[in-house]
Amino acid sequence: MKSLIPWRKRRTESAKGGELIPFGDFPFSLSRMRDEFDRLFDRMAREFSALAEFNGEGWRWGLDVEEQDDSIVVRAEAPGFEAGDFDVRVEDGRLVLRASKKVETKDEKGNVKEYREQECYESVALPAGIDKDKVDARYHSGVLTVTMPKTAESK
Repeated sequence: MKSLIPWRKRRTESAKGGELIPFGDFPFSLSRMRDEFDRLFDRMAREFSALAEFNGEGWRWGLDVEEQDDSIVVRAEAPGFEAGDFDVRVEDGRLVLRASKKVETKDEKGNVKEYREQECYESVALPAGIDKDKVDARYHSGVLTVTMPKTAESK
């Protein structure tokens, strides 16, 4: 009975001495069909991951870190926020950037029709010698600019 199962791989030889493969004369190969499905699912996974990044899941700020003679300047692309949405800190030798925004849309009766919350987080390692008490952050046109002066010893 087990010899009738078509997907069970058997090694038999034909009269000409070549190996016989069950269903080898089908117009399509089962392994080729499996490969096509693998490629299809891989492509779908790439497209869905790109969509997730576009929607904010796993989204990362575009960062530019520039070291100047007397300071380190970090520019972070963060469109869609207001200046008050940011929390900028220097903790344990890292610059920590957080942004949080809540948006409510109400209908004409004042009922909440839509509620959306957007949060972003980024952390950047800093070199020693940053004066963490004099950090200055400014937000303009979708770009957060953080200027961190160096201490006198590190200049």
